[in-house]
Formats: sequence, C-alpha cells, structure tokens
Amino acid sequence: MTATEQRPATTAPDRAKGDYLHGLDLLRVFASCAVVLTHLFAWFAIHGQGFKPAVWVDETVVAALHVNRGVAFLGVATFLVVSGVVVTHVAARESPTEFLRRRVVRLLPLLWVATVMAWVLINMGFRVSGANDPALGVGDLLRGLVLGNFFQRPQIGLVGVTWTLLVQIGFYAYVAATIPVLRRKPWIPPLAAAVLVLVVVLVAGQLNWVWLYRVGVLIGYLPLLCIGQLVSLVHSRRVSPVVGTAIAAVHFLIVVWLDKLSWYFQGDAVPRTVLLVVLATVLVVSMSGPFLRSGFVRGWAKRTYAIYLVHLMAMYPVFDLLMPHLNRTLVVVLGVVWVAVLSELLHRFVEMPADRAVRRWERRRRERRTADRAG
Repeated sequence: MTATEQRPATTAPDRAKGDYLHGLDLLRVFASCAVVLTHLFAWFAIHGQGFKPAVWVDETVVAALHVNRGVAFLGVATFLVVSGVVVTHVAARESPTEFLRRRVVRLLPLLWVATVMAWVLINMGFRVSGANDPALGVGDLLRGLVLGNFFQRPQIGLVGVTWTLLVQIGFYAYVAATIPVLRRKPWIPPLAAAVLVLVVVLVAGQLNWVWLYRVGVLIGYLPLLCIGQLVSLVHSRRVSPVVGTAIAAVHFLIVVWLDKLSWYFQGDAVPRTVLLVVLATVLVVSMSGPFLRSGFVRGWAKRTYAIYLVHLMAMYPVFDLLMPHLNRTLVVVLGVVWVAVLSELLHRFVEMPADRAVRRWERRRRERRTADRAG
C-alpha cells in the first residue's frame, strides 16, 4: 500500500466560508488508524508471529464486514474517497492555477523530506517496508523524489505508500483541467473520467508496455476519487441525487469489473470495501457537532498526511530493534508513540511552514494586483 491524501485528504476548505466539512475529519482520523493498524499487523504476519489484537480484529471487524484481513485497503480507500470530496469542494472557488499550486505545496515538501528519511534509513540497514531493501544510490533517491521509482525495474518502494499519491496527482491534474466544465456542467467531468478509465485500462491490457500497464493499474483507483467527487457535487446540490448516484454506480461497476480482472493488489474485498467507505462518507459528510468541531479531531485530521507518509519508517525500525528484547505490547506502544511524535514534528516544521509560505505569496500577489488596479 498506502494511502492518501492522504492525504491521502489534502487541503481543507477555508473555514471562513462557514462550509467546512467537519464530518470528513472523522473519516480522516479513522483512515489514519486503519492504515497504521494494517501495517502494524502486517509486521507480525511477515515474521510469522501471532498478535492478539490482530486476531481480534480479524474475528470481529473482518468477519462482520467481510473485508480483507487486517482491514487492509480500508484506510487507503477512505483516504481516496475523502480526497475526492475535499478536492472537488475546494475546486469550486479556486482557479486552475491556484488549485494546482496549493495541491503541490501540500504534497511535495513533506513527500521530499519523508523520501530522504526513508533513503537514509534504508542505506543504514533499516527496514521501512515489508521487504529488506538493498542499498540505494543517489539516482534512486532522485527518482523517489518525483515518484519515478514506481516505474523503474526493479521497482523501488522507498516510501511505499506513496503509490497512492500518483493516483491523487492524476486526479488533481484532471480536476484542474476540467474546472471550467465542472462549474457549468458538473456532471460531465466524473462521467468523462469513467470513459477515460475504461479506455486506458483496455489499451494497457492490449499493449505490452510496462509503463502503460502501471499507469493503467494506478488509474484503476481513479473511480474511488470520482465517487468522492460525486458525493461532494450531490452534497452541494450542484448535481441531483439521481444523476450523481447513476454516475457513481458506473464507477463502482468499473471497480467490480477491474476486481474480476484481478487488476487490484489490495486483496479480494476491494468492491465491498469501496461500497462500505462510500456509504460511510455519505453518512458523515453533513455531520457536525462539538466533538467533530473539537481541536482534538481537527488537529488529528490535519496530521493524517504526515502519519500516512512516516508510519512505516517510524514503526518498523523500532519493532525490528526492540521486539526481540522487550515485551511486544510495550514495543508496539513505543512504535505508535514514535509515529505520533515524528508526524507532529513534520507537520509543525515542514507542512505548516510550506502552507504559510504559499499563502503569504498569494496574499502579496493579490495586494500587488489591487494596488496596480487602484493606480
């Protein structure tokens, strides 16, 4: 995996507008917990060790919902659908250039720092994924900084969860290109996206081009973001519930079709997981209240992108170093605490400064334009 937006979910709508979707913060918190738990449980599975919480989750949550073992893909699916909702929500009031600039600033600085951290840890002999990665060169680092590592042979993971960023970046580019249409005929872009997915997948399946096949695999996740887009459009009453549901059903059928083709690598419960996530999103998107508005939920939601990027490189080295010597429950607690600490540091000293810098630049630009017009 991942997972995300991921944030997974990226930019929050301007709270001054009074239309902040507080319910989505709860989904972000849930998604970050699901992603961390999935990879926490995976560490024990890789080492052939039992872990009672993992067994309990499989016997209760997994058995009841019929999703993948260790709730795999549940967090990633949530991040992707929520990202579709949020991105569409903010695109309604941003120009294409402003939209892309803000998405890039939210994604890249933290991605670059996390990639360098992963590269250093791997070359120090630490494991930051499910595999023991070989020593990496500067070229591997440079490719990782632009996510080109997913298209090389052999494929190098570095920050393995960042494959979902490729999906999201593709969606951001599509939204930016279709913003004028999205404002006049909002049902057209999500419907056209379904056609695009079908064409790319069919062509990728016929041509023996590795890069095109990998693009096709990634674009197979685009329907999740498009369904989130439709949730946003229906919620804002820009598309009728009937039209929105019909187009969303087309995207869901594409997911089912691709699952039948074994297109996904996220287990055998992808359609069911997507359906559950979409239903949950529809249920909570309009929710509010003191708890959802609390600083705790809002603060956690803001840090989910950092959590998503660093949780593997935070947990796995701690587990590998300490698990043979200390109580496993204590080591798990230490690993999760280190995830929280590292995420907080990166959010405060990388994410927030980058966001403030671009907004200062935008404010100065608006002031100069206003002064030019006044002069």
